[in-house]
Amino acid sequence: MVFSRRQPFGLGLANRAFSVFACRIKRARRTQLLFEEQTLKTALVEIEQDSPLYPKAWLDLPDRPERIYALGDTSLLKDKKFGIVGSRRTPSSALKTGESIAKTLSEYFTVVTGTADGGDTAAIEGALAGTGKILCLLAGGFSSYPRSQQFLLERAAERGLLLAVYPYETEVRAFSYEYRNKLLAALCEGILVLGAGEKSGALITAKYAKEQNKPVFALPYPPSSAAGVGCNGLIKRGGCLTETAQDVLEVFGITSTQKVKPTLAGDEAKVYEVLSQSVEAHVSELSTATGIPVFKLRAILSALEVKGCAASLGGNRYGVV
Repeated sequence: MVFSRRQPFGLGLANRAFSVFACRIKRARRTQLLFEEQTLKTALVEIEQDSPLYPKAWLDLPDRPERIYALGDTSLLKDKKFGIVGSRRTPSSALKTGESIAKTLSEYFTVVTGTADGGDTAAIEGALAGTGKILCLLAGGFSSYPRSQQFLLERAAERGLLLAVYPYETEVRAFSYEYRNKLLAALCEGILVLGAGEKSGALITAKYAKEQNKPVFALPYPPSSAAGVGCNGLIKRGGCLTETAQDVLEVFGITSTQKVKPTLAGDEAKVYEVLSQSVEAHVSELSTATGIPVFKLRAILSALEVKGCAASLGGNRYGVV
């Protein structure tokens, strides 16, 4: 055997060994992905139209989905909701404003948005920085979520809710986005557009909201801004000029001290009811009153704190917010 000067002895063997190793890595990754996919499928909650969790706002739609698929806190489906959307090209300054607004509004509503970069991401980040009440509506099945958003959507599922109206394997089609936007508008009390060019999909959501007699809000932009021409158009046609969360709250008649009580169920509702009957209560007192063990009670109280319903007063004492 003659070895090339460009290929030292043993290098060919090393290359083959590396190829074998790389193949094993690929197989391991595929196995891991299949495991994660199966785990995700198992975790999904399928909700039929006759379920109390099915959004009542969708029941009047002639093209409503027969069933929906949820991952996360399904109690948010009963909460009051406000939509925040924006194009992928929304400027950073508007994204920052959107995050701030979403953070504040999450104290009063569940924030609803999509799963794309740009305005959707700002809404998710803002809500997670607040109470964590976020609902992300997918345009396809769960297998089609944007991989670039995986970490953010995992955080959203841990504290909020991911929702799809298609079976797991359904791919996103061109018409899927408009249908998702229509459902998003119907789900919400109102819609805020953070950024929209002349033909942005965010304008479709705003159009459906207006058709459903929902208030439409938009951030103002300089006249020369191509990224905001859609927002300025919405304001010209009667949309609410919005610079802070207070601009939204005023339209709904909500003051800064008046928060919409989130929908609670099960043990959370039981603990909240007991807390509401006194100024404060010790963990042991709550355990006696509710019959819930202290170790389990601490997790429930933490969840109530995250939802803005309770606060730790120190010394294992809690009160309602």
